[in-house]
Amino acid sequence: MVSFRTGKIPTEVLVRNVFRYKGATDRSLILGSSVGEDAALVSLGKEVLVLTTDPVTGTASDIGWLAVHVNANDVACRGAMPRWFLCDLLLPEGSTAVLVDRIMKQIDGAARGIGVAVVGGHTEVTPGLKRPIVIGYMVGVVSRKRCVTSHGARTGDQIIMTKSVGIEGTAVLATDFAERLRRKIDVRTLRRAKNFRSLISVVEDALVAVDAGGVRAMHDPTEGGLLEGVWELAEASKVGFVIYESRIAIRPETRQVCDAFQVDPLRLMSSGCLLIVAEKRRSNGILRTLRKHGIPANVIGAVTSRNEGRKLVEVDGSVKRIRPSVRDELYKVIELYRAE
Repeated sequence: MVSFRTGKIPTEVLVRNVFRYKGATDRSLILGSSVGEDAALVSLGKEVLVLTTDPVTGTASDIGWLAVHVNANDVACRGAMPRWFLCDLLLPEGSTAVLVDRIMKQIDGAARGIGVAVVGGHTEVTPGLKRPIVIGYMVGVVSRKRCVTSHGARTGDQIIMTKSVGIEGTAVLATDFAERLRRKIDVRTLRRAKNFRSLISVVEDALVAVDAGGVRAMHDPTEGGLLEGVWELAEASKVGFVIYESRIAIRPETRQVCDAFQVDPLRLMSSGCLLIVAEKRRSNGILRTLRKHGIPANVIGAVTSRNEGRKLVEVDGSVKRIRPSVRDELYKVIELYRAE
């Protein structure tokens, strides 16, 4: 039997060995675990409770900050305002109160910034860990009429992307591998890349888009980058897609960091950009509203029938079929250089 590598476990294993084990039946459950759906939905009558969980494992820097935002993003992608945060803080042996305080200050600052209350969790020193891990849990509430999923995309809809790809991965690489990058990237570029952490929240992106009307589905592309995010959204909706590389925004800082490590920015961890599937006739209105709020956005492609496949049209016009990624590019860099 083949053992797993770092990163997400294969989709087929999730379906066969994870999602089938659902515990007791609960009639209030609207949506549970499935491919491309990052937050569960539970009925509260006219409102819906939104619940999600995500760990931060690919970095030891800003893990409290990241834990709040990556979980808040998943709740916001349901059209809900994140409200309550819990976390498990797992510490390596030899940790001190200084480390705990630093992580919790990050959590506090991130939560205050988006109006979220930190309401509970667990802390422990865990044997075998080389660095701290934060596992976050975020909860929100949304009206049924406003609730959005990842499986609402329909043939003919347009795919909108906010901001740019690889935001989280750029920030992590620029912070954790700064010494190596200084040999290839100027100091100002590296400083800007580190500051990408301030762009990681898509809470405003999601809520502004929903307010504009016409949103069919939303998804936060995280591990596996933009291409994995689009694939997961399409898998959830049982559709195909065509996206155009020439329309995908990539910041110069991301290009330089990716070139330095020879990794693909379209497969790099991309918390900070949001995928919005919109009715074609409403997409321009969504774009105008996002831009009015200072959120860069543009149409990168369209939803097609599943029979037409899932395709990326590259800059030179060649067509590449998109399949689920084996793992995020970030983990390739970690394996190559972290031991140094």
